[in-house]
Amino acid sequence: MAITLELTPEIEARLLAQAAAQGMTAEAFLKAAIENFLNAEPLVYRVGTTLVVQSTPIGNLETSVEQMREERINGLIAGYESPI
Repeated sequence: MAITLELTPEIEARLLAQAAAQGMTAEAFLKAAIENFLNAEPLVYRVGTTLVVQSTPIGNLETSVEQMREERINGLIAGYESPI
């Protein structure tokens, strides 16, 4: 199966750097990352009438929100053209 993804230049640069650091192509690095992600699927089980999802923490929500804000602001600033 082939999948096409549009990546920002920053994400592309990080991907290429991470892959090179591990001596891998970007494609091989992404394949391994996806396989690792899928192998770490959350465990879902039932307790009485409730479904419980057991997973690893994804990090600090506040930090994640702040990072998304910064990325959005940087994207807006990068695309801004001064009217002067």
